Amino acid sequence: MKELTPKIIKTYKTAFEAQPQNKVLQRAINNNGIYAAARNPIIVHKNKNLWSYEIPTGEVRDQIKTGTCWLMAALVLAEKTVGENLKVENLKLSSSYLYFYDKLEMSNSFLQKIIDTSDEDLKSRHVQEILRTKQYDGGWWSEAAELIEKYGVVPESVMPATKDAENSSSINAILNEKLTLGAKKLRESKNPQELKVELMAEIYKILTLSFGTPPEEFNFDFIPKKDEDKKKSDKDKNADKKPKNAKDLQSVHSTPQDFWKKYGTNLRNFVTLDFLLDHKKDQWNTFYETDSVDFMYGKPEQTATVKFSAEIEKAIKKQIKNDEPVWFSWDTGKQFSSKTGVLDSDIWKYDDIYGQTERLDKDFRGIYRDHSGAGFHATAIVGYREENGAITHWKVKNSWGKELGQNGYISMSANYLQDYVLGVIVRKKYLPKSVRDIFSKIPVIVRYWD
Repeated sequence: MKELTPKIIKTYKTAFEAQPQNKVLQRAINNNGIYAAARNPIIVHKNKNLWSYEIPTGEVRDQIKTGTCWLMAALVLAEKTVGENLKVENLKLSSSYLYFYDKLEMSNSFLQKIIDTSDEDLKSRHVQEILRTKQYDGGWWSEAAELIEKYGVVPESVMPATKDAENSSSINAILNEKLTLGAKKLRESKNPQELKVELMAEIYKILTLSFGTPPEEFNFDFIPKKDEDKKKSDKDKNADKKPKNAKDLQSVHSTPQDFWKKYGTNLRNFVTLDFLLDHKKDQWNTFYETDSVDFMYGKPEQTATVKFSAEIEKAIKKQIKNDEPVWFSWDTGKQFSSKTGVLDSDIWKYDDIYGQTERLDKDFRGIYRDHSGAGFHATAIVGYREENGAITHWKVKNSWGKELGQNGYISMSANYLQDYVLGVIVRKKYLPKSVRDIFSKIPVIVRYWD
């Protein structure tokens, strides 16, 4: 059979109607939807957990109508680190501040790549891939880490979100139109680097009008939490004699970069592990570098492909016990119930509806492009549940507001981390030597456009 014919389709219909249970399933799915019909209530119940260890990280963020999950997941770690050093509970850092610079950096990288390839054919795969990419919302851990290390951070009160920072459709369309026109001008210009300075000034103006002006320095008032375990000295006891309504108000005056250097941590000590192969990254235990339109010019993405193992799980657990959230990525269309806040390999019982359903393992899922189409997502692991020495579930902080899931949080089963998680970010020192050694090798350059 090379093409469908009415006769063949009729045989499918006859086979379907020959099984009485299909009518029952059809009514259930028509009235409730496939997810409601396939949801496994036993799994939902098992994911309503108390936790053996959890990092207090406060209320979840809401990325609203932007693709900034990767940035908000990275800020979970940044906020915990700065908050601990300042002794401020539930500190919130500005995502808009970094979002501004992300778009500025991506625009700069795009325009510079256009200049770098000006001697190549406009219709070449390389140039067309650059023109296709431009700037966009989605990102990765390395993008967030480089932005924070270069530009620092500011509290949310210093640069709060604007309308365009909460709904990026308009600003993305405007920027990409401006960049497209700029690309044409650059390829035709005799002085492209000078022209690029002018084009970037226009991009800066667009972003500043929409997001506000990023501060070069700021003041931040805060009241540090009390150390309940610390024994009080005579000085502390005298301090307690202050009027009952007096507050221990403190203030920081800083640049964003100095603020991060003083109260943050070196994010370059964390490395990216990929648990999935694809048609370019097709070997395990290999250090890869992606040649594309870098989110920041001269800062390519670097990852190591490794198979998930008990040693990797131990490394993640060590990081959590050190009160450092773990950034990770996953496919939102794979065994995820946003309503109940559950990531579990068995949350949807498709086998009971469609018959035995096979699943590709991670050696082939990427190569065969087994993606749901719902989109990739990034979140942060902030705790775990342990039973008889084995981890059964991980607590995950999402960025879709507190109305979804478990007050915005997600319970992820241990089997999901092994079966479906695409990659994690781990502090290098926690990893086994065999994995650390991968990062000392010369990276294999990957060009998806080639």
